[in-house]
Amino acid sequence: MAKMKQLWFVEKGKVDLLEVEVPEVKANQVKVKIAYAALCATDVHQVTMGVLGAVPPMALGHEASGVIEEISIEAMKAGYQLGDHVALFPVTNCGNCEWCKKGMTQYCINAQTTGAFAEYAVVDISAIFKIPKEADLKKYALVEPTNCTLRAMDLSPIKHGSTVAIAGIGGIGSIMLNQILLSGAAKITAIDPVPEKRKLALAMGASYAIDPFKEDVMQRSMEITDGIGFDTVFEMSGSPKAAETPLKILARCGTAVYFAVFPPEYEMPLNLYELYMKEGRIQTVFTTTHIMHRSIHMIERMQTDKIIGKIMPLRDAVESFEVFHQSIYPKILLDCSEV
Repeated sequence: MAKMKQLWFVEKGKVDLLEVEVPEVKANQVKVKIAYAALCATDVHQVTMGVLGAVPPMALGHEASGVIEEISIEAMKAGYQLGDHVALFPVTNCGNCEWCKKGMTQYCINAQTTGAFAEYAVVDISAIFKIPKEADLKKYALVEPTNCTLRAMDLSPIKHGSTVAIAGIGGIGSIMLNQILLSGAAKITAIDPVPEKRKLALAMGASYAIDPFKEDVMQRSMEITDGIGFDTVFEMSGSPKAAETPLKILARCGTAVYFAVFPPEYEMPLNLYELYMKEGRIQTVFTTTHIMHRSIHMIERMQTDKIIGKIMPLRDAVESFEVFHQSIYPKILLDCSEV
């Protein structure tokens, strides 16, 4: 049996790059040679906080692009071919459970993870989506996180000229900012304590940047919006210290979008009377498979040269988690051909 390198969650707080067997391709499956896989905060939080029910041992990685190297007859009948370039969705779906039949495949009770921090991923065809053959596979490793940001835009549409703030300009935050910049929003304001990330936000096109450690976010937000507050505020940091800020800087009839994954035990204080008086709305975001094709189309509109901050070889996958904690780069990619 052929061997490959794959990053695993081996115990709480610890990952390791293991040599494992390349799984056999079964019915409805393909073997994808992974080109690039992007590190997501969720990968880190699975290891540190056990989010999404993660327990070791578990193969990690869910944002990836690659090329089909082996294919089942069923996959061929579905229209896939050897050599197809594909982007991966984080999990498979069965198509048969009640959630799948309701069109909510993201909640499939039989879902299997892809384990994309690896040389190869053998997955059900429900988790792969064709991308252009001429595509730059680095850029298209961002299809899945882009998919999540489009889900946010669908759940909380931005009207032209409405004011928007975004807190947390990390990997997913920079992708979300890109969507906001394309939406027709005004007075786009980035909130982040890291100087490099505020600089990135301004370089991408944000109008204002606030340092929450050195500035009064409430006061500065009111100055920017002429005392009204923001029509939409996206919370992308996942920091409990920042959790209440969106509601405080929200305009009347505004929407606070809690996108980030917060610690499972964290419970946010909420003054319902204040929210009532604002007629404010809270919206959370998960994901969906049904807009992956739109997400693929969006990649060429993305400022991927700015969003992708660092590329590391797969052999340094363990170190990439440490680099993530430095909070310097927006998106970190693993080159899975370099083992």
